[in-house]
Amino acid sequence: MKCPGQDTRYWKEDAIFEVKCPHCGETVEFFKDDTSRPCPGCGRRLPNPRLDFGCAAYCPYAEQCLGALPPELREKQQAVFKDRIEAEIIALFKEREDIIKTLKTRLKYAEQIALEEGAKLPLVLAASLLCELEPREVSPFLQKINVPSDMREAVIEVLEGEDSLEARVLNDAILLTRKEAGHPVSQAEIKTATGKRIFTALEN
Repeated sequence: MKCPGQDTRYWKEDAIFEVKCPHCGETVEFFKDDTSRPCPGCGRRLPNPRLDFGCAAYCPYAEQCLGALPPELREKQQAVFKDRIEAEIIALFKEREDIIKTLKTRLKYAEQIALEEGAKLPLVLAASLLCELEPREVSPFLQKINVPSDMREAVIEVLEGEDSLEARVLNDAILLTRKEAGHPVSQAEIKTATGKRIFTALEN
């Protein structure tokens, strides 16, 4: 079955549009389902500025459909799946106010530290949400909601504490959440400069 979003019979007038190449000024024509197009003037490949990944969070064929995304659009795709993960996790624990409160505090710190440290925000936030699951539950959960395999692997690496900036940010978000809740945490356990600054502020 062909995806309705890719079937031209269902397209409206704005499904085909033109943009100016930022490199040479030449006009580049896009179809709404193009991930990228080469500029006829300079030959550089341009990402589709209007590409919408909304369907990707729910469609079981998302990985095959969007597997060839250019790097410029990968983070946008990951952000869509982060939102999907958040909706599913909150629904899963909707009766547990204590877990939801902890989760939101951890997300607050994860976002602040990731932005200041330059980490990949969708991966950090997705991992922060998935901390509520048992390690063995994470991969099946992500598969169930159609998260692409490359993002699944990246998020699991963050959760497993691989030596990456994203893993260090998650570590600090978890520890700062514990500290805010009144649990003993040593500053020596904090791994980022932003995390250390927040830790000091919580001490005062």
